[in-house]
Amino acid sequence: MLHFEEILGRVDHQGLTKLFGASLFQSQDVDISHNFTVRNGVEHELCGILGGSEGNWQRDAQPVQKKMMFGERGIQIPSRQAEAHSSEETFTEDGIVEIPQAVIDDIDEEELDEDILRVKVETDRAFFNHMLLARPAAVPMTPAQAMERNDLPTGNGTFVNKNISDRRELLFGDKLHKYLKSQGKKSLVELMKEAVEESGTDGALADVWNDVTSVLNRKTVASRDDVTTTANLLEDACRYLQKVFTDHMQTVVERNLEIAERGGIPGKRGLVNAFLKVGTEEPFQPEDDSIDGMPTWQVTYHCVRAGDMQAAAETLNRLKSFPQCATLVASLNHVAKHKKLDAELKKKLKVEWRHNVGHTKDKYKRALYAALLGGLESAALADTLENWIWFKLYPLHVDPQLTPLLFQEVQKAVSIDYGEQYFMSNGPSEFQYFFTALWLSGQFERAIYLLHECGQRVDSVHVAILAHKLGYLRMSVKSTDEMLVVDPNDATKCHLNLARLIVAYTKNFELIDVPRSLDYWFLLKGISTPTGSDVFEMAVSRSVYLTGQCDAILGTLTPDGRREKGLIDEYLDDPSEVINRVASDTELTGEWDQAVSLYLLASKSTNAAKLLSSEISETLRADNKEKIGELVTVAEQFKRVQKGCQAAEYATLSLLVDLAVLFDHCRNDNADTAYGISSHLRLIPTEPDQVTVIVNEFHMVPQKVREVLPDMCLHLMKCLVDHCIRQSTSLANRGANAANTSMFSSSNRYVKQVGILGFVVFVV
Repeated sequence: MLHFEEILGRVDHQGLTKLFGASLFQSQDVDISHNFTVRNGVEHELCGILGGSEGNWQRDAQPVQKKMMFGERGIQIPSRQAEAHSSEETFTEDGIVEIPQAVIDDIDEEELDEDILRVKVETDRAFFNHMLLARPAAVPMTPAQAMERNDLPTGNGTFVNKNISDRRELLFGDKLHKYLKSQGKKSLVELMKEAVEESGTDGALADVWNDVTSVLNRKTVASRDDVTTTANLLEDACRYLQKVFTDHMQTVVERNLEIAERGGIPGKRGLVNAFLKVGTEEPFQPEDDSIDGMPTWQVTYHCVRAGDMQAAAETLNRLKSFPQCATLVASLNHVAKHKKLDAELKKKLKVEWRHNVGHTKDKYKRALYAALLGGLESAALADTLENWIWFKLYPLHVDPQLTPLLFQEVQKAVSIDYGEQYFMSNGPSEFQYFFTALWLSGQFERAIYLLHECGQRVDSVHVAILAHKLGYLRMSVKSTDEMLVVDPNDATKCHLNLARLIVAYTKNFELIDVPRSLDYWFLLKGISTPTGSDVFEMAVSRSVYLTGQCDAILGTLTPDGRREKGLIDEYLDDPSEVINRVASDTELTGEWDQAVSLYLLASKSTNAAKLLSSEISETLRADNKEKIGELVTVAEQFKRVQKGCQAAEYATLSLLVDLAVLFDHCRNDNADTAYGISSHLRLIPTEPDQVTVIVNEFHMVPQKVREVLPDMCLHLMKCLVDHCIRQSTSLANRGANAANTSMFSSSNRYVKQVGILGFVVFVV
């Protein structure tokens, strides 16, 4: 798009006078008003723009009239709509060119539609690269060795790259393939766990996967933002945090067996007693009673924190005689029995807390109030990330009136109030802490994006896939969006662009490992490109185009018309629509022979017949002898294997094949055979009395055949005339009636035909 300053910078305006004096602009003044097309219209429009800008540049007194010479968005190219101009082209004093009325080019609507479709296909094929170029990957990734499959259609290792290896990446890819091959019957959660274990994942990534699989272990029964889904997430997150705490106590006890003296006491209660005997905590001032020589509130808190409410209820029996904490005891017993806190009890508990807050010193007693009511000061026990999150989530878990707003407050505290600057103060190496906080607070999209930006590509992609298949992932509306899209109305709500994430991941092996690429692309089925195409169908088409492995990907057609399966059949029971899309794209790129085979492969025989008819019609008019032979051969093969082709299209193709044969005989000067075929086809009259009948039936002739009739008449007339000339010359050489013989003699059997053909050619 050029603007005024750009034109002045790109064109030597001092030389415009010389340019306008050239013959291109002056010598054709007379003819140009009668012969003005869109192409030279563009030239003269540009000439007018440059002339006008030159005049305005030299006149400092008058401002540049941009809207006269320039559109709102830059230079205006003449449209295909006729514009009236009353005067001939002249140069005014200001140097502005007045353009005469243009003669509009004829518009071929069919060709225009084809160009639009071709642009759409090229746009779709460039979609993957465009996304990556527009938003380059944050961290480079080493490509991985392709995974060989036992059921690969080609046994020559076409897709396998032996020189690159990343065992972990391949293991995750193989587990995903097993899931897709089972059509979702196998548990994706268990398969991901197997990949983590078999790949030897440890350290921070092992903790990440523990977080993931502990919360995502079942499909959603409602929408992501439904209260039921939120309640399930809270339940799973609290259960996981309680398990982590239990494992921690178990580890401490096992390291200090002599001090713990656990013996054979089973259950959480015995574990808590043994853990407290180790005495790893700072001393505090216990209140109220004790049990087994340990403070009751301390034992109760550890039982609640470990998730064993029944064990906590046993310790509470000793506290019933303390009226100052009666409501707290009743509330804990109610939660142990019903898993939720009663609404009336919660009101009473708030009153009791306000009464006791000033003189309660036992940190474990205060922590239990915080665990049930939330929002209270519990810093003394929120000494680890897991404890801090538990104190945020557990009050919501037992809340009898849970609302999404309460959950959003927790999410806001994690991602916005504290955020990356708090959890990752020492850099990306501490991503695990922020990930845990985001994940357990239900902010899956932000957590996945965090993994991706910290270079953990394999894990980010497969965590996203797991969340997507279980129904927990919020997807971006457009496939061209940023990787992470934050809701402008709610900063805690984000959407992930899964298409961009997977495209970035598959980029390094899409050409060397097509089967594995297809596994990931199939997950994008249902997502649309900017042009409205399905991403999976477009990806398959693009892969066929780039790799040339059409047979392996889409299958092959046997000589008897049966289809042998390809890689695409691993994903779809009926891949005909995808194959049809690939065939359509292949047709637009000009590979007509492959497109015909693909249409047959997709059981779209009518489309194949239309394509062949169009190609034969165009080639006959271009008189390309070699291509006509190829087309006729393919058409004959098509007739043998086609099934279900519409009668009208089949008849059109058969007629065009006959015309191709007629053209061949005309080129070979086989006048008798050509004349016989022409008479049989009844497309042009051979006798004067046939003219009216054939003209009346002309509307029944298919359009593709009509396009060829002028060329057919010319070829046939030339063949017959040449034949007449040869006959006349032969007779003259023999001296037999030479004085009375000519090519137009009434004895010549083709004279009438040539005359009628000349009339038909004239009419056409």
